[in-house]
Amino acid sequence: MNKEHGQVTGIIWRGPDDLAVYQRLKKYADKKNISVSKAAKQLLITALNKD
Repeated sequence: MNKEHGQVTGIIWRGPDDLAVYQRLKKYADKKNISVSKAAKQLLITALNKD
């Protein structure tokens, strides 16, 4: 799979707002001692299960 510059876990991060969200995600992942992609997956599953 070829990733575009700034792409992590299938998400393209561009601009200061995206960077701020990515930094929050990275901080969450580090706190849980998991990868950024696993953290993103967990958060998406949690959000979708609340729907």
